[in-house]
Amino acid sequence: MSALVLHFCGPHRDGSWSPLYHRLEAAVHVAREECAPLLVVGDAYGGRAVEHFVAFARERGIEAVGAFDPGARTLSDVYASLLAIHDRSEFAVVDRVFVVTDDWHVERCLEMLRGERDRFLPGRPVRFLDRSTAVGPRPPAWVLDGERRGIRDYLAGNPYAPFGEPFGKPAHPTGGNTHAQPANR
Repeated sequence: MSALVLHFCGPHRDGSWSPLYHRLEAAVHVAREECAPLLVVGDAYGGRAVEHFVAFARERGIEAVGAFDPGARTLSDVYASLLAIHDRSEFAVVDRVFVVTDDWHVERCLEMLRGERDRFLPGRPVRFLDRSTAVGPRPPAWVLDGERRGIRDYLAGNPYAPFGEPFGKPAHPTGGNTHAQPANR
């Protein structure tokens, strides 16, 4: 079987188009270390951030592809990543996914990936492993509270309702929950 590195796009400086690269640099390192391709997922700038990060990784010799969902939430990023793993033939043998995001965000990402795995990847024994980084900016306490609340809401089956601006994200559409769903599964 084989491995895949999953990179959740990271914060931007002051909510503007000035991406921080600590998550991506960590993902490139893990991809190189594991001899694995990189799947970049995110929602900033209508997918342009994903395209930018994919190009950045490719310039460093990493096989990279992107996935985008306009839902602009961690859960929509999870849906996009699981659909890519399901739909892309080169990922058909993936059994380990190394998740790269910030250490303060990884628990919610992993909970959602594991929770949605059987719906999107029925019968596939894919493991999601933490390879988070602690290098990036530290969020304020309300963001950490939101991460914990997001996990509780997800586990309770309640839709997550943000109570503040996303930390370090540029402006993005927040209306409508357009989530990709697996077709006929």
